[in-house]
Amino acid sequence: MTAVLSNGALPTPVATPPPTGTAKSLLKTRKQPAPPYLPNRHDYRPTHRDLFQIEFGPEGEEFGSCLRAEKAYKQGDVLCAIRGTLPGTKAYSSVQVLPDPPLPSSSRAAESRPASFTDAATPGADSTAPRRHIELNSDLLYVNHSCDPNVVFDVNGREAEEGEEDASGQWAGRWKVRAEKDIAKGEILTFAYFSTEWDMDQPFHCLCKTARCLGTIQGAKHIDQGVLDGYFINDHILAMKNLEREQAQQE
Repeated sequence: MTAVLSNGALPTPVATPPPTGTAKSLLKTRKQPAPPYLPNRHDYRPTHRDLFQIEFGPEGEEFGSCLRAEKAYKQGDVLCAIRGTLPGTKAYSSVQVLPDPPLPSSSRAAESRPASFTDAATPGADSTAPRRHIELNSDLLYVNHSCDPNVVFDVNGREAEEGEEDASGQWAGRWKVRAEKDIAKGEILTFAYFSTEWDMDQPFHCLCKTARCLGTIQGAKHIDQGVLDGYFINDHILAMKNLEREQAQQE
């Protein structure tokens, strides 16, 4: 359950640090483009009305913002399908959805990869190669990191198509956001970045200050399997971890 302060208020946002250093300079030179969806407080229209809403940070520092639940959720509830995304490259704002680099076809990890994803990229297959990273293109961009998250980004399976419906609300086999624990109305939504990211474009020092805090967050590549076992981790990351162990055994 959500911790509530003595005055009855919910905790204030703990935002993922905004781009700094090289990432910030690349943004300024446009070598690393800004996310395609980057609203501001003056013309903001929620992309998931009645589900969650952005709480903006200081003026001009929108990445100091967070996303708060507009309703309460129970553990296991699906908040929404993840859809309407755009192709992306590895960046501070992207979400990884497939192994990157691709799994070698000769590896045991590739042969035993989960049925939840098809890693069918081939050299030179530019336009037909599957997307390895996506831009969320919605308010979900503002779900910040926590080492003790209250939601998961489940990108096993496929992206739900525009207009596609699921009467059950469970979105089985489709990308979705799911409650990892009970969430109170007004609570800040957070997920573990290393559940989708292998080797992050912009590592950062975590500010979650929870008992589970791992300190510097760089991606699942830099976290022991024993630690990852305590979290929901997407299948493409587990496959890369299997490949890492396989390669270590061959050395």
